[in-house]
Amino acid sequence: FVDYGHEGSILLLQTCLDHIMSYEGDVHKTQLRPDLPAAVFRYLMEQTNFSSVLCDTVRITMSSERILGDFCDALHFSVSEKISVGLALGDSENLDISTRGKNSCMDQIEELLKSSGPIDSAEQIQDIFMFLCREKGFSKHVDSFLENLSLMELKETTPLILAPLLSDDLCRPSRNPQLVCGRRDDEFDAILAEMETETSMADTMMEQGYGCTIDVLHCKEVLSLFSPLTEATVSRVLATLAHTHRSLDDNENLFMTFCSAVGISAASEALSAGSWNANVFADSIKQLAPEINWILVMENLDHKGFYLPNEEAFIYLMSVYAHACQDPFPLHAICGSVWKNIDGQISFLRYAVSAPPEVFTFGHSPRRLACSDAVRGYEGHDAWLSLDLMEVFCQLAERGYQEFVREALKLPLKQCPEVLLLGIAQINTAYNLLQYEVSSIVLPMIVGNGRKNGVILQLWNFNPNLVLRGLLDMIEADLGCVEMVLNLCQELKILLSLLEQIPFCFSIRLAALSSVKGYINVERWLNDNLSTYKDVFFEACIKFLKDIFFVAPEDVPTDSFQYTGSAANLYAKISPIFTKVVEENIRLISSKELLEELKMLHESSRHGLRMHNVGDCHPSTSDGSDIQADANSYFQHLFSGQLSIDAMVQMLASFKESSESRKQSIFECMIQNLFEEYRFFFKFPEIELNIVAALVGSLIKHQLVTHLTLGIALRSVLDALRKPKDTKIFAFGTVALEQFLDRLVEWPQYCNHILQISHLRGAHPELVAFIEHTLARISSGRLESNVSSSFHRDPQSDSSHAPVESIE
Repeated sequence: FVDYGHEGSILLLQTCLDHIMSYEGDVHKTQLRPDLPAAVFRYLMEQTNFSSVLCDTVRITMSSERILGDFCDALHFSVSEKISVGLALGDSENLDISTRGKNSCMDQIEELLKSSGPIDSAEQIQDIFMFLCREKGFSKHVDSFLENLSLMELKETTPLILAPLLSDDLCRPSRNPQLVCGRRDDEFDAILAEMETETSMADTMMEQGYGCTIDVLHCKEVLSLFSPLTEATVSRVLATLAHTHRSLDDNENLFMTFCSAVGISAASEALSAGSWNANVFADSIKQLAPEINWILVMENLDHKGFYLPNEEAFIYLMSVYAHACQDPFPLHAICGSVWKNIDGQISFLRYAVSAPPEVFTFGHSPRRLACSDAVRGYEGHDAWLSLDLMEVFCQLAERGYQEFVREALKLPLKQCPEVLLLGIAQINTAYNLLQYEVSSIVLPMIVGNGRKNGVILQLWNFNPNLVLRGLLDMIEADLGCVEMVLNLCQELKILLSLLEQIPFCFSIRLAALSSVKGYINVERWLNDNLSTYKDVFFEACIKFLKDIFFVAPEDVPTDSFQYTGSAANLYAKISPIFTKVVEENIRLISSKELLEELKMLHESSRHGLRMHNVGDCHPSTSDGSDIQADANSYFQHLFSGQLSIDAMVQMLASFKESSESRKQSIFECMIQNLFEEYRFFFKFPEIELNIVAALVGSLIKHQLVTHLTLGIALRSVLDALRKPKDTKIFAFGTVALEQFLDRLVEWPQYCNHILQISHLRGAHPELVAFIEHTLARISSGRLESNVSSSFHRDPQSDSSHAPVESIE
C-alpha cells in the first residue's frame, strides 16, 4: 500500500486503526497478531510523509485523544515513539489536533527527562530540540533538555551533527577512535583512495623540487607524510621523477616553506640540487616500505601520465630499479601485451632497443630465437633475438603505430636482416602486416645468395606461407628472378610444396618452366592435379593454353607473369604436353561450358587462327565443322602472307556470288568470325591488326558487307577512331578508313561523326581535309549527276547502303 503513495499509506493506517479500535483498544481480542499493527505503524513512522499521513487519517477516522491514549497504549509504544506521534500530530492544520499533539509531546518529553530513558535516534533529538525552540511556552525547557541529554542513552553513536548541541565534555567521546571501531575496512580504503586522489605524492614532490631527494633523511620525511606506500603509488612517483629528471623549475623557496610547515629541517645542499637522486629515492622507499615488490612497481608503469621524453629519463628509471632490486627487469611488464597507455609503452621501447646492455638487456627474454646458422656468432643487440619484443612490435603495427615500428627496425634491417626475419616469422597476428613488410624487404636480399639458403630453409620450417608470399612478390616485382626462385626451391627441395600451396595461375606457369629445366615431371604433375581438383584445375589449364595460343606476348603488360622474355617460347614448347594431358582427362570434366571451350580451343589451335572468340557459324550445310575449318584455314593463309588482301577480297566476292551453297556458307562464316573478334582486336599483334584493318576496309569498299553487317563494320571503324591516337585500335581505324574513302560521299552524316573526333585532325590532317572536301562537294551539288543516276540504280544495289543514321 505504501508503494501507492500518500493515499495508499492513509488506507493502510486507517485499516489498522479501525480494526484495533473496533475491539475497544484490546489487541489481544483481535484476530491479528499483536505485533503486526505495531510493526505497520512503526514502518510508517520511518517514512518522510508520516506526519501528513497520520494527520489526515485522524481527521477522517477518530479523535486525536484516542490516538494519543488508547491506541499508543494498546500497541505498547515507548515514550520516544509517543513523542514521535505527538510531534506528527502537532503539524496538523486542525488547531484542536495540533494542540493535543503538542501537549502530549511535551508530557512525554517531561517523562523522558525524568526517566533518562533511551532515545531512538539522533534525528529524534533534533526534532525534539527544534520543537522546544519553535513552540512558544516550551522554549524554557530547552536548557533542561540539553542538560539532561548527557544522561540519556542514545541507541546510536553520537554523530558529528549533534556537536553544536553538546558541551565539549559531551562531544569528546565522539572523537574517541574506539567509537568508530565498528567502521569497515573498505570505508577506510575508500577514504584513503580519495585522499590519494586529492593529494598526489608525486605532485607534491614535484612542487617541492629536487631538494626532496638530497639525502635519504629528507626524502623519507617527505615520503612518510603519504604512507602507507603501495606499488602503484611508487610506480606513479617514479614515473614522475623520470619524466622531470632535469626539467623542473627552481622551487627552492617552496621547498623551504614546505619543510618549515611540516617541521622538517632543510639542508643547504638541497637548494643547489639539479636533478632527482635515483639512489636516494630507491633507498628511501626500501627503508620506509621494505615489503615493496619492485617487479609489481614496473608492472604498474602502464598508467595515464607515464611517458619518457628522452634517453636520460629512461636511464634514470633503470638506475632506480637497478639500485632497488637485484632481479632482472621483468620484460613481461613491457613486452607481455600492448598497454592501455600505448604512447607510454612506445616511449619505453624506443630507448630500450638501443640501450647498452649495462643499462637494459633483453638477454633474459623467456622466448628467444633458437640457435641457428643465422644466429650463431651474432654480436648485435640482443633485443632482436627476443620473440616477446617481436610480438609486441607486430601488435603495435596492427594498432596503427607502423611509423614507430618502421623507425625502430631500421637498424636491424641494416645490420642483421636475416635475424630479424627469422624472429618475426615466428609471430602470428590477425593481419601479419609487419611480417609481410619485413619479408618483402629481406627476402630479395638473401634469395640467390647460396650462403643464405639455410636461412630460407629454416624460414620455410617456421612460416611457409610467409616464404610463399615473399617469393611471389619477388616474381611480380622482378620477372627476371623467376629462374633464380626455381633454382632455389629445387635446391632446398621445396619446389613441389611450393607448387601445391600457390594459386593455380602461378603454379601452372612455374610447373611449365620447371619441366623445361627438368626439375619435375610435368605430365605426372598435371595428371595428379586434374584428378584431384577436376573442373577448377581444368579451367586454369584452359586459361593458360588460351594465353599461349591467342594472346601475343607484345600485347601483355611488361609486368605480367604470363610472358617474360623467352618465357613465351618456353610455354609454347611445353603446351603440347598440356594439351595432350587435358584431352586425355576429358572424362573428368563435368562442366558442359568447359567441354565446349576446350573443343573450340582445340579447333582454333589446330588451324592456327590467332583469335579469341571463334564461335559456331551455324552454316546451312550439314558439314559445319569442315566449313569452320576452311574458314580458319583461309585466315591462316592471310596472316601468313600466302594470301594478299586483294586476293582475299576477290575470293570472298566470288564466294558471295557463287551458286554453291558451301562457298556461300564459308563466306558467311568468315564475315561473322571477323566482326565477332572486334572486341579482341586490341590484343592482336600490330602486323596482324593492320592486315585485319585493311581487310575490313576493303570489304566496305567493295560492298561485300551490306545492311546490318555494313553498319557493324562502319561502327567498328568509328569506335576505333575515337580511341586515343597512340593506341593500336586507333591505328586500326585509320587503316580501315583509308580503304573506303571513295565511298564516304554516300554517307555525309557518317562524315560529320568522323569530323567531331578532335584528335584525328592532329594525327591525320590529310584524312580530315579529304572528308571536309567531300562534304563541300556534296553541299555544292557537284555530285548531282551521280546522285541522280543513283536513283536509277538496280533496286538490289540499295542493299549496299548501311543505316548510317543509326550508327550513333
